[in-house]
Amino acid sequence: MHSKRVAIIGQFLESNRYAQVIPRERFRILRGDAIVRDARSQSPKLLKEGQGFFSQMDALGEWQAVPITMILGGAGGPAEHDFIVDEIEHIKQELATQSPVDGVYILNHGAMTTPLEEDPDGLLYAGVRQIVGAHTPIVTTVDLHANISQRMVDNADVIVSYLTDPHTDQFSRGQEAANILCEMFAGMRPTTANIRVPIVPPNVSLLTASGPYGDLIEYGQRKLDSDILNVSIVAGFAYSDTSFNGLHVIVTARDNLAAADILCAAIADRAWSFKERFLWDLVPMQEAIALSIAASEDNELDPVLLADLGDNVGAGGPGNTLHLLEALHKTEATDVVIGSFFDPELVANAIAAGVGETISATFTGDDWEQKNSTYVVNDVLVECLHPGEFHISIGPLNGMRVNAGPMCLLKLDGLQVLVTSRRPIVWPDPQLLESLGIQISRIRTLVLKCRSNYRAVYGEYFSASRMIEVDTPGCTSPVLTRHSWTRIPRPSYPLDQDFDWQR
Repeated sequence: MHSKRVAIIGQFLESNRYAQVIPRERFRILRGDAIVRDARSQSPKLLKEGQGFFSQMDALGEWQAVPITMILGGAGGPAEHDFIVDEIEHIKQELATQSPVDGVYILNHGAMTTPLEEDPDGLLYAGVRQIVGAHTPIVTTVDLHANISQRMVDNADVIVSYLTDPHTDQFSRGQEAANILCEMFAGMRPTTANIRVPIVPPNVSLLTASGPYGDLIEYGQRKLDSDILNVSIVAGFAYSDTSFNGLHVIVTARDNLAAADILCAAIADRAWSFKERFLWDLVPMQEAIALSIAASEDNELDPVLLADLGDNVGAGGPGNTLHLLEALHKTEATDVVIGSFFDPELVANAIAAGVGETISATFTGDDWEQKNSTYVVNDVLVECLHPGEFHISIGPLNGMRVNAGPMCLLKLDGLQVLVTSRRPIVWPDPQLLESLGIQISRIRTLVLKCRSNYRAVYGEYFSASRMIEVDTPGCTSPVLTRHSWTRIPRPSYPLDQDFDWQR
């Protein structure tokens, strides 16, 4: 392959419409050569799919990266509208300046909204297509929880989604995107079929090691062959509340639209036949607390991990709801570690007091529709202080640098609470906890404010049956009937259950 010029663009935010709008200063932006340096570094800021793309392109031969802009926002509320519109215009202008290019790679989550635009991702795709023209290959990678608009499908040649939840295959999907782009350079012409199935599944039903979603994805991957290039089954992110929410089946074939249509229809019908399997039971909070107390009283029982689902920071949760912390403390639970609580003022107070001192700790949280509520505990010991910069030590994000800002570990009776001064840690790290003096093997209850990521990290410490999905209040509760929806198409299962669907 002779040298090709490939534009690199990124836009990454998972938007929860119930969370606060994310201002421009919360985004991390890389431009120009900083993107290339980061992608090839040992501890990149880019997500792993970007690393995988660069690694595979480098392995395939000579090429020239044309880095434009990477906008990284993680998870939270809608993005500040003017900021995103301005950034997309900047991307278009810079891309026009750098054109012509031979291809484009877009690293994208696919579930961004703004208060005024429900499809900024599609807006980006359309803008890129406008600049590079109809015949320049555009390949994108998206999260399994993307919301796929028709505008995205119409303007990308191939959309490659993750295959795993917890997400452990980002690097491989970046490699796949590179392979597809190079195959297009060699003359392959992709053709795509897509169908929206009217299922808006709760996120707890989207693990892929087992269950309905894993079965669908495994079925699609078995169909890859000389005709079928890619099968992406994208479940969406309900909390974005868009007019295109749903389970999207995207099948891309090599110049064979009939094959793509047939397989896409078969997978869509299969997904609809699975619809009741996406219903899910959660553990009530009081039952979860009873499990915690039992674990502390009987060392013969396996320890428990409690996932605080109403405050899942990976889905836009604020990281500081008080329900579970307060209930565990009031019931005098012991041997409990709460893996993160977002409270900059509390961290500042702990730093001012110093390690070994006691403080009156005011935990200031968002208790979901009761803003700025507090929980006060006296005689709290400051056990440890930490600058908050570390490298993830295990799992698919191994090596990635994290800056959670100054942190403190507080001891309040039987609870130890890790308090952060920046957005909570999405992927909790065992080595970080141990650097704070916490012995993982001695934890009887670990509380984490996330939904699934911990399963790829803490499996060696907690059995699957003792990883408990706790039904707590909050803007990320997977009990979808608790939320008010304004744009999700209706009927959609399981919000609506008494209807039939045919393609």
